[in-house]
Amino acid sequence: MNPITKKVKTITLFFLCIIGQTATAQNKLDAYFDHLAANNKMMGSVAISFNDSIIYKKAIGYANADTRTNNTTETKFRVGSITKTYTAVLVLKAVEEKLLTLDTKLSNYYPEVKNSEKITIEQLLKQRTGIYNFTEIADEVQWGQQFHSQQEFINYFINQKSNFEPGTDYEYSNTNYALLGFILEKIYGKTYTEILDEKIVKPLHLRNTYYSFETDEAKNEALSYSIQDKYVRNEKTNFSNHPGSGGIVSNPTELNKFLFALFNGKLITPESLKIMLPEERGTYGMGIIKLSFKNPEGYTHSGRVENYISDYYYFPEENIGIVSLTNAVNIITDEVMNSMLMFLYKQAPELANFNATAEVSEKDFMAIKGTYHSKKTEATVTISSDGQNLIFQDSRAGQAYVPLKYKGTNEFEYEDLKLVFVPKKKEMIFEQGGVKVVYKKR
Repeated sequence: MNPITKKVKTITLFFLCIIGQTATAQNKLDAYFDHLAANNKMMGSVAISFNDSIIYKKAIGYANADTRTNNTTETKFRVGSITKTYTAVLVLKAVEEKLLTLDTKLSNYYPEVKNSEKITIEQLLKQRTGIYNFTEIADEVQWGQQFHSQQEFINYFINQKSNFEPGTDYEYSNTNYALLGFILEKIYGKTYTEILDEKIVKPLHLRNTYYSFETDEAKNEALSYSIQDKYVRNEKTNFSNHPGSGGIVSNPTELNKFLFALFNGKLITPESLKIMLPEERGTYGMGIIKLSFKNPEGYTHSGRVENYISDYYYFPEENIGIVSLTNAVNIITDEVMNSMLMFLYKQAPELANFNATAEVSEKDFMAIKGTYHSKKTEATVTISSDGQNLIFQDSRAGQAYVPLKYKGTNEFEYEDLKLVFVPKKKEMIFEQGGVKVVYKKR
């Protein structure tokens, strides 16, 4: 088959799927999200776009669990590292405006950073600098809860080792994009907020997209939670520590609008977009990753800060965007994204049984499911299911949900983490790194 003909048929298939969506199909997707909400698997908002129109949107759970304020399709969320896609666009616009080049050295702005005389803007964009990721410094969760000046941020990571010589390897580092955000402020003589507003927000007539330091409920922003036997509010992050790397606020509708504009020549030139996009599947370009599956061909980025977990897919040939923004979740969000993709192919998403796993019956799993507390650590953890695996979620700041594999009677493992349950005693024994802690079921 001629490649062009094949591509046209793929686009036609998507188009027919979209215009053929019925109320029944949408009801099935609604039922899927209602099922997640009823089982405390997710709180957040999603949207699917075709061209520049939203063809599906849904919000579930609470923006504020204490006041029972519901998330709506207008509620805003922290998009985490999806901010990097916006930052890459702003840097490429600055290149188009001849304010810097991709070969400009980091030493022009921050000579105190290790290897700065060897590091280029392009290497920062492509995560090929070797600069240490500041979010991996041991006390970063606590440090990041306070406002810090630009110089305090530089001082925080400056003495960390370089992980490799610039240009010789790839390693994801939030520091690269934090520096790019600061460089943008230097070359424009404006704040990142002002630059984002001038170059992206106002041209696209966005009303709910901005950069700010702190979450503000008065602006219809959702708060972030861990899912336990009740929703546990995460400790607040101050996003002065995430300039250009993780501080943007938006909602699924406006994130879809941004993606459509990016891929349709409304923000940067086709030449800049070509430079931005990676060619090989699964690889990182400039603030964007090529999806690992082949058909349809698309691009993605995800993000996490506190328990705001964000994802987008964009398929340029079909002009399809899929966005999920959450403020509480203990299910792998790839499953959520793929369920929305299935909707476009008129496939109903599966309503998983969250009271069992693939290996453990509902009766046996219900005996160990629940929230456990440790007097030793003063921490609580919740044990649940994603329908396939047992899910462990710690209530403490910075703790993600972890899927564990069944190893035998009441025993589960994930890498060096081991959980052993004693249902009769209502106990869970936690083992990791030579440490053993007994948790009691509430």
